[in-house]
Amino acid sequence: MGSVDISVIMPVYKGDNADHFNDAIKSVVQQSCPAKEIVIIKDGPLTNELEKVLEKWCLENKTISPLTLEKNVGLSGALNAGINAAKFEWLARMDADDICKPDRFEKQTALINKLPDLAILGSWITEFDEKMDKEIAVRKLPETHEEILKYAQWRCPFNHMTVMYRKSVLVDLGCYKNYGAVGDDYELWARFLVNGHKSANIQECLVDARTGVDFFGKRRRGMKYFKNEVREINDLYKLGLINPLQYSFHFTMKAVVRFSPPALVKLIYKGIRKTS
Repeated sequence: MGSVDISVIMPVYKGDNADHFNDAIKSVVQQSCPAKEIVIIKDGPLTNELEKVLEKWCLENKTISPLTLEKNVGLSGALNAGINAAKFEWLARMDADDICKPDRFEKQTALINKLPDLAILGSWITEFDEKMDKEIAVRKLPETHEEILKYAQWRCPFNHMTVMYRKSVLVDLGCYKNYGAVGDDYELWARFLVNGHKSANIQECLVDARTGVDFFGKRRRGMKYFKNEVREINDLYKLGLINPLQYSFHFTMKAVVRFSPPALVKLIYKGIRKTS
């Protein structure tokens, strides 16, 4: 059984919480199967608190490789910069405010070794409140490539912060498009799937994810987000992932979520989680 060398790509920007950032790095550094490289992409100038956290970890762990972007380019741009800078073929996606289970990389690399045709691999997540005190939901996703392909016609088939994917495939597909921080990952997953790249989801939670205070509030509502999501839906249709009926479903659901009161949006998401 061969080894799998991993580069972690973790964007951070000035709006991130320094304590959460510290916890996220700690969870990556303390893996039972450590990554060979941790690329932390500084998406524009950071706060002093974030810089201090990063400096501390760089002194303690030589696998951390900061990548500085002079201006804030957004999540997709930062991820693309990290993909290009990473040294190894397998890249592990990580957010600056979530926490990996200690054996996340061990379990993912074990399956990669078992299924060498894989190009992308995710897992379930446990969603928590901002302080990681209260468990909100578990987002479960289908396991096999065939199940994932069917699921993707109706819902996003991967939890973004759990994904490991091949750098060569990402580069060949053109990496992330920018939809204004909405749908950037869904469209990329569609390109993986319609181009025949094999996928899987491990059937357990390997990341604890924070659900921010704005998740059901103003940040995810309004015409700006809806227009960007319509761009995404149009691209899913052009790629051939969804048919006209599925297009109508996506359009209607996005409109309801983006223009409904936050309390109703929260109920919708709660219902969706129950069917995940």
